[in-house]
Amino acid sequence: MLLTSPVMAADLIMYDALDFAATAAKAFTAKTGVTVDVVEPGGTGETLGKIAAEGDNPQFDIVWVDGSAVMERMMENHVLQPVPAALFDSIKFNDLGKSLIPASRAFVPTGASTTAIEVNTKKVPADQLPKSWADLEKFAGSVASKDPNMSGPMYQWLAGVFQTEGVDAGKAMLAKILTNKALAGFPSGGPVDKSVLTGDAKVGINQDSSIFAKIASGEPVIAIYPTEGSVALPASIGIGAKTKHRDAIKKFVAFMTSPEGQAAMMNGDDTDFFFIPIIQGVSAKPGRKIDIPFVVLDDKLASSHETEWKTWYKDTFVQ
Repeated sequence: MLLTSPVMAADLIMYDALDFAATAAKAFTAKTGVTVDVVEPGGTGETLGKIAAEGDNPQFDIVWVDGSAVMERMMENHVLQPVPAALFDSIKFNDLGKSLIPASRAFVPTGASTTAIEVNTKKVPADQLPKSWADLEKFAGSVASKDPNMSGPMYQWLAGVFQTEGVDAGKAMLAKILTNKALAGFPSGGPVDKSVLTGDAKVGINQDSSIFAKIASGEPVIAIYPTEGSVALPASIGIGAKTKHRDAIKKFVAFMTSPEGQAAMMNGDDTDFFFIPIIQGVSAKPGRKIDIPFVVLDDKLASSHETEWKTWYKDTFVQ
């Protein structure tokens, strides 16, 4: 009778929606011997949907996605547990990193990006470049953007617009900009890039790390940061409320916030690899703009209106 060895369970189960997560997890295992089962349901929307479907019985030890408001909401819903204060104290954050530490301890930031205006320089002359979100009104009908119901970065941006502009004024502004439903409800940044480069869009509202990935590959696009301000978008690690693997999680966080872990997180050429480091002594990938005057999102306010504002966007701009 042939005997087979049982499949060994991984030390950690990680849900993620980040390009670099699997690569970084592999480097972590090589360094520490701690194994990670990497579960990638899709984008942030699909990942959060899987977590929501698990209800009061979350199956992950750690979740790693872009956004702070969504992490705040999971914390309030007891899907996540607070990150130990001592863990924050052990990390050598730079000034940007310190500004992104949540008062609720809902997550550990590992890097940052933001949303910018993506412009195809072959479609828009230099003297017509937009300087603000409001300037996008002159491109109405040819503005590509994502559905915040599917994209974590897009919800962070939407909540940021409402924070900086005011909700009513923000809604009125977007109604003048996102007039083409065929372009306003993409699920992720890739279709926004494609539409700006080869489709009907002249400009896009997109995560800036996606824009820098295209710039690095030689595409004729630039990132413009609006005068209204750019809301910081942290890549965030949250700890599952029912995990029993806290020691392994501490090792994981310690690695990802070390120079070696940060290097692993940059070891690729897709969108998320072009993040802004928030750890002392770590430099961004060449060409990646870092001197951005960030606005930090009011996570509690954004979390409390998440369903309302996402529903409004879908009903107004998505086919």
